[in-house]
Amino acid sequence: MAHTPLSQDELEQLNKRFVTTPPQDIIRWAVDTFRPEVAMTSSFGARSAALIHLATQVDPAISIRVVDTGLLFPETYEFMEQLRKQFKLNLAVYKTRLDVNRWKKEHAHLPIGHPDNCCSPYKVETTERALAGLRGWISGISRSDAPTRAATPFVERLANGVTKVAPLATWTAKEYHAYLTKHQLPSHPLWKQGYTSIGCWPCTLRPVDPSHPRSGRWAGQRTECGIHDIGKATASEEQ
Repeated sequence: MAHTPLSQDELEQLNKRFVTTPPQDIIRWAVDTFRPEVAMTSSFGARSAALIHLATQVDPAISIRVVDTGLLFPETYEFMEQLRKQFKLNLAVYKTRLDVNRWKKEHAHLPIGHPDNCCSPYKVETTERALAGLRGWISGISRSDAPTRAATPFVERLANGVTKVAPLATWTAKEYHAYLTKHQLPSHPLWKQGYTSIGCWPCTLRPVDPSHPRSGRWAGQRTECGIHDIGKATASEEQ
């Protein structure tokens, strides 16, 4: 069945409405609008339990998709398994095409956090595979994550035909903490060690700027790997 994509006017109206809409209701809108071609992605990072809990309250069987580079922290794999069991998650793991053993040999001379470690091409390609066939993509991205995310909308239409939904777009670190505490949700094991944004171990350090949670990524020289540019026009395409 053909589906008419949301118009620009509809997107603008939704983004205005969702400013005062609880995240659970935004998730419910996304699930109802795009079912069955809807899924959420999760990095199983520091604050991931919040969105997972919210989403599974709306739809216990919601499809959750994760990109596994093969270079996640051991604690991340443990946390993923903990949440999978606790919430009986409908979890699908998409592995990158990175040859991890070869990569470790070729990059052994680089320090942890060095930006040349970045495997973003692999992560982007794998995320695109994870999004294939979807009309709705629920993401945990928030404006408070980093300056690069300050303009994150609640709803946006991507060039690949997917509508991206960010129910927690306006949440602050304080709101995340309050929600996790209220619902007694588990935190990532590395959170207590000072890691506020957790990706692959070769590219993740504790934040170098306490005011920016993602400043420990890629030695603080960049804060994005490219997956949130999927479906967006490049500068050359916009000219």
